[in-house]
Amino acid sequence: MLFDVNAWLGSFPFRSLRDNTPEALVRRLDREGIRWAAVAPIEGIFHRNVQPANERLVEAIAPFAGRLLPMAVINPTYVKWEDDLARCHEELGVIGVRLLPVYHGYDIDGPLARRVLGACRERGLPVSIPQRIEDPRQRHPFDPGVEVELHRVAALLAAEPKATLIVTNARGNLAGSSLATRPDLKEAAWCFDLSLALGNHFRQTTDLVERCGPGRLVYGTHLPFSYAACATVKLHLLPVDDEAKADIAYRNAWRLFRLEERFAKEEAR
Repeated sequence: MLFDVNAWLGSFPFRSLRDNTPEALVRRLDREGIRWAAVAPIEGIFHRNVQPANERLVEAIAPFAGRLLPMAVINPTYVKWEDDLARCHEELGVIGVRLLPVYHGYDIDGPLARRVLGACRERGLPVSIPQRIEDPRQRHPFDPGVEVELHRVAALLAAEPKATLIVTNARGNLAGSSLATRPDLKEAAWCFDLSLALGNHFRQTTDLVERCGPGRLVYGTHLPFSYAACATVKLHLLPVDDEAKADIAYRNAWRLFRLEERFAKEEAR
């Protein structure tokens, strides 16, 4: 089984995307053998007030409950972000939050990010931070094209060490990053996904698993921006046993998002 922690739905202003509707995405998941996907609204990356995009997402995926699981985009520069977070969690049933500091204009290790990470910790919601959305070398001129620096992500988590953090679309020396090397984050709940670790970067992913264990890695595709097969091939190429691959494929994500608890409550209703 596969759980994709890193999928999106909606329209991207700088290029056309395929399989970016709920119906089309589920068909793609079926073809790729992916059982579940955590999805967030692409429009939330660019809107000042992101809440309408969150609400449209939840409404659109309602027919696919159990396959597509909503994640809210939260913009802490917006004055009512705390109200947005409360509604997303208490009424819309999101399983986590995505933060886009480059697009929303705040420091990932600054006070706004710390406040929203702390609020998510209190609610038991994991936070996902993409290092990038697209390759900055091919960005549109209107796209900031700036990557989130991993040492600043580590500084953010150090300020809220009880929070749960997933870094997606990351490249570079993951095993040597501050997340992996800071002693004060050894017991913290953080991980990277498999989505964009290509070529030499994939070697960095294997180094991460060898150094920190399979609990620091989850399956993610970055659909519909990227191809799911890339992440699946990388999963199978990892030098770990079948139990560890199952952890990376879906068990780690289930634990991070507390999905066994969530589905048990839904079945009890």
